[in-house]
Amino acid sequence: MSITGRAVFTAALLLATPGIGVGAASAQEPPDTVITLRTTGSNMSFEPDHISARQGTRVTVRYVNDGTLPHNFVLVKEEADIDVLGPAAFQAKDTGYVPLELADRMIAYSDLAVPGATVEVTFVMPPAGDYFFVCLYPGHYNMMFGTLKSLQ
Repeated sequence: MSITGRAVFTAALLLATPGIGVGAASAQEPPDTVITLRTTGSNMSFEPDHISARQGTRVTVRYVNDGTLPHNFVLVKEEADIDVLGPAAFQAKDTGYVPLELADRMIAYSDLAVPGATVEVTFVMPPAGDYFFVCLYPGHYNMMFGTLKSLQ
């Protein structure tokens, strides 16, 4: 899967794990910004699918699954990483369909959100630029994605 017409974005980024981003002062420190994403019904989309925050700020993405299928939130380093992570997610059931052996291709990721659940991930915004986020639940990665703009 390639997101045709989209530029490939590259940058040296920080890797984050669910709940806390690398470079954060402490897990108890409140985020600078909270962004809420959601999915409703049987839609395979994030609402909204375009989000932004200032580079270097501590951001929490709160994902509310009001849908009928499980989903997760994965912020990738480069567009091409989606093509690697998506197929690998099929073998990552034990880790919420996040292939942790490929963590170097991700900036941040959430736990799996079953229908009705809310999950959060906190990370430090990467350098200015545009980045993709995606759901890696099997079969979703080629249609359930959005963009994060990191502002200067």
